[in-house]
Amino acid sequence: MPALQAPAAQRVRPVLLVVALLLAVGSYQLNNTMIAPANPQIIAGLGTTTAAIGFAQTLFFLVSAIASVVVTRLSDWVGRRRALLAVLGVMILGEALCAVATSDAVYIAGRAISGSSGAVFAFAFLILRETMTLGGFSKALAIIAAIKSGVGGFESVAGGAIADFLGFRGVFWFMIAFTCVAAVVARFAIPETRAAERQRLDWPGSITISLGFTGVLTALSQGGTWGWGDVRTLGFLIGGLVFLALFPIVERRQPQPLMDASRLASRRSWPLLATNVLVLAGAFSATGFVVPLLSQSANGGFGMSATMSALLYVMPVSTVGFLVAPIAGWLAPRVGWRALLVGGLGATTVAMVVLPLFAGNPVVVFAIIVVLGGFYTGLVLTSLDGLGVLLSPPDAPGSLTGLNTAAFGIGASLGTAVTSTVISQISGGKTGNIAGFTGALWVCAGLVLAGLLVSLLIPRDGVGVVEGENAVRTS
Repeated sequence: MPALQAPAAQRVRPVLLVVALLLAVGSYQLNNTMIAPANPQIIAGLGTTTAAIGFAQTLFFLVSAIASVVVTRLSDWVGRRRALLAVLGVMILGEALCAVATSDAVYIAGRAISGSSGAVFAFAFLILRETMTLGGFSKALAIIAAIKSGVGGFESVAGGAIADFLGFRGVFWFMIAFTCVAAVVARFAIPETRAAERQRLDWPGSITISLGFTGVLTALSQGGTWGWGDVRTLGFLIGGLVFLALFPIVERRQPQPLMDASRLASRRSWPLLATNVLVLAGAFSATGFVVPLLSQSANGGFGMSATMSALLYVMPVSTVGFLVAPIAGWLAPRVGWRALLVGGLGATTVAMVVLPLFAGNPVVVFAIIVVLGGFYTGLVLTSLDGLGVLLSPPDAPGSLTGLNTAAFGIGASLGTAVTSTVISQISGGKTGNIAGFTGALWVCAGLVLAGLLVSLLIPRDGVGVVEGENAVRTS
């Protein structure tokens, strides 16, 4: 496959480029977290149910995972900026549907369409790598990656304020305005990179992996509602796994595949993807699902309000990570992204083991959450994103980056599904108790430990120690 052609380094304005990419990924992040406080209004205003709104969010992440693979790979052929602007345009369409929706069907469709924005993080990382020196790339990527954990949690507060004063539709109109600004800035600040010759999209591979993700993610997200032994859950899960197993076979038959099957099986691909899934399944579900439930539970938990729980046990993960991520960008060119990942994972694993040992102590849990904000959110997530770009094959840079971005959502869905089942089984009910929460946290610790062990298989070469600092990647 031909290599992407990068623009000359002197035509790139790094500060303006980073601002444009921050606005683009910020558009996705707002769609991800800003609407959460408005969900009660959405349910009441559309006369719908919590299950329907939950299904809309499931579709958002499902389409996001698919777009992370297919649309990112498509950008190898049509150009990064062109694909990014197209995704932002589709995102605006989805937001507009939600803003004017008068039924849950229209709202669900809007959220599904907005999910195509999931590719923006992969676009941002690839654009940085193709236009900056390795040292500049590391620092800029850390800034962009920090948005993955949210903007310090402030976007949720802003979403609640807008919903209180303007209603839930006001939240979507705000996001439309934000995305429009992002699109305009991106058009003028981001240089185009394109393939040396036009190629065809791998439709068989795209359809196969899309059906695989649809089956697995639908089963994981709906299994708690349908029942894990329900024929629908098993049907989606088995069907999804079959299509994912067929994906390498289909790719071997394609002249220009989404991902070369031999590369997918190499140590430059599968250890990174497996690490991402395992770490997200353990750390994300612990910080984003189990601990918030524990802090609000009156049945052996801390009995806190939702607001106090968010301030003490949710917001620190985002805030501390946002502050630490730039440090990762400064360290990576000096020690390498792999070393940063393994070191951050080591500290994360220790914290994850301490967490269930002191699950009943709110002070210790708060301290561990702060530690995880620094090491897991700040170092590990940033390192995983960096490696997803640096380990990508030069002639198909969007392939591994897209899969690595999708692995984020797969791991989060997997972890939530597993921990919710553990809590329910141990607690003997839906509300959960301290034994159930502790058991779930031990499972989370085990998943992170497994991720640490798999990360040791990631190759050491070509993973971010600066060599030829002034070189811009052009192949």
